[in-house]
Amino acid sequence: MFNRTCEPSAMINSTMNEAAWTQTSHVLEESLRRHLKVTLHLAGAEPEQEIRGFVTVINTYLEEIKFRAEDEWLWIKFSSIASAHT
Repeated sequence: MFNRTCEPSAMINSTMNEAAWTQTSHVLEESLRRHLKVTLHLAGAEPEQEIRGFVTVINTYLEEIKFRAEDEWLWIKFSSIASAHT
């Protein structure tokens, strides 16, 4: 059975439905576990921002991920992620 480590907060539930967040969190976890490169679409960016890289840390307490894109490290809040795919 799938155990979600990226548990969405009430704030995330209001911007993304449960099924969409389940799919997104699965992609983030697979990137972390298997070192897979993923593409993130960030919410609130105009125009929509898309970044590609690897998830290196999932911090469920602060509800954020550490993401390595190119030669830079970014901390991205769960609430800023609109979607993720491989």
